[in-house]
Amino acid sequence: MTFSPGIIEGFYGRQWTWPQRFALPELLRQWRYSSYIYAPKADVSLRSHWQQDFSASHRDNLLKLGEQCRRAGISWGLGLSPAGLQGSYSAADKDKLARKVSAIAELKPDVLWVLFDDLPAGNPHLAKNQLAVTRDIRALLPQVKLAVCPSYYSFDPILEQLFGACPANYFADLNSGLDSDIDLLWTGNRVISEAYTEEDMARATELLGRKPLLWDNYPVNDGRKTSRFLHLAPFTGRPWELSAWCAGHMVNPMNQYHLSSLVLPSLSEVYTSKADYSPERTQAAILRGLPLELNRLIERDRLLFQYTGLDGMADDLKQRCINDYSSVCHPVASEVCDWLNEAYRFDPACLTD
Repeated sequence: MTFSPGIIEGFYGRQWTWPQRFALPELLRQWRYSSYIYAPKADVSLRSHWQQDFSASHRDNLLKLGEQCRRAGISWGLGLSPAGLQGSYSAADKDKLARKVSAIAELKPDVLWVLFDDLPAGNPHLAKNQLAVTRDIRALLPQVKLAVCPSYYSFDPILEQLFGACPANYFADLNSGLDSDIDLLWTGNRVISEAYTEEDMARATELLGRKPLLWDNYPVNDGRKTSRFLHLAPFTGRPWELSAWCAGHMVNPMNQYHLSSLVLPSLSEVYTSKADYSPERTQAAILRGLPLELNRLIERDRLLFQYTGLDGMADDLKQRCINDYSSVCHPVASEVCDWLNEAYRFDPACLTD
């Protein structure tokens, strides 16, 4: 089977709409992606309030999303962040988890990610609790492919600064306790890694005891700093040999659904074109799918949006851009205008959801 990337809708902040999600699987098929994991940080039914039942409307939307993925031939799944269970896991917690996993089973996912990222960590029982949670989920979903995001999912020292020191033997315990067919997620040397090398992946493989399932935080722009930019450049620093160095390649898109579509198609080109991959040629082909005037505007401003960003733009330049994009009736232009008008400004409250 040809190695192909997948998408993880795993960002903070302003979310995509359900109609956008329902349309995505067919686009992923066209872009030669193979999987879609639904795990937005703002979905509290899978994170801070995971113990609560799905509402009827939410369950219906998830069922429809799964059906759209199946129609497109895309593997689909969800990310469950059982917040609190990394600290303690009681018999009562086990019952609550079983109830939630049973509700997830009714959605018929192909994949379930058990996500312990961005939660308080550092306790000596961290690996033991996470292994117990994962084993119980595996028992309830024996036919579903599992992956686990460890509390420390990068070599980036920021994780220990934010969530506590990594307990001794944490990764050795995880590796020895997890079945070999359960993937471990990894973002690279940094939470937001600019590039990946064979050495990077070998180092991660040694630590994790298995090839990493790559969680690539590009082109995502959901942070305090990154939300000030639009990441419109095609993928670079991702050699096609990653297909041999890692268990899979999942990318986290931008809050801007339509603008993400100007970037995401370039990753499959990395793996299909291999040594012949040209970022410039690939981006030009993607932009040719836009109306001529919008193509011209994006070509004019893509470096400005990518590297200068909102805080580096003078007010008159920003207003000129707003006027130019407002004159184009297209969802890409609308998202640019929303971004210029601060509709995607980072809200620290999103981190507590």
